[in-house]
Amino acid sequence: MKAVKAKEIIVPTATLTIIALIVTVLLVLTNGFTKDRIAQLAAQTEDEARMTVLPDADSFEEKTVDVDGQTQTYYEAVNGAGYVFSTSSKGYGGDVVVMTGISADGEITGVMLTSHDETPGLGAKAENASFTNQYLMAVPEDGFSVVKDNPNGQIDAIAGATITSRAVTNSVNTAIDIYEAVTGGGQ
Repeated sequence: MKAVKAKEIIVPTATLTIIALIVTVLLVLTNGFTKDRIAQLAAQTEDEARMTVLPDADSFEEKTVDVDGQTQTYYEAVNGAGYVFSTSSKGYGGDVVVMTGISADGEITGVMLTSHDETPGLGAKAENASFTNQYLMAVPEDGFSVVKDNPNGQIDAIAGATITSRAVTNSVNTAIDIYEAVTGGGQ
């Protein structure tokens, strides 16, 4: 068996170390150059989502309210059109973040999933208008509940994705709770 020379180990190790350091420095520099742009795009995406769920709004002002001892952030339309709430609930694959628009007169104007890790093809169907449009109605007095056959205007669960359906519904119900805290009990 041939003896391994120190040079055969040191040169490749040093080369890999230098390459790793160069790549690390380049990644740090790239992150530094792009983080402001990424934050700007994220804020723009959030603004567009707010306008989608409350289309009558002209712009929004960020506000907070205390609900059950917790400070909740929400957005109020400057022109008085209503409010937008971003809430989350545990789904099958993790947190399901939902943005809900509620008009000043208590009508849910839009529901949009802004973040989730639900199963593609099943839980991801919660993004479809055929599911989210079920919420477009006056704020129910006792909130929404998920059912299998949609009686009495409740939310019809997505087949094979009941956990996701409940997560979205819980998020919308949390938005309703915040809305009621903001408006002093709703309509």
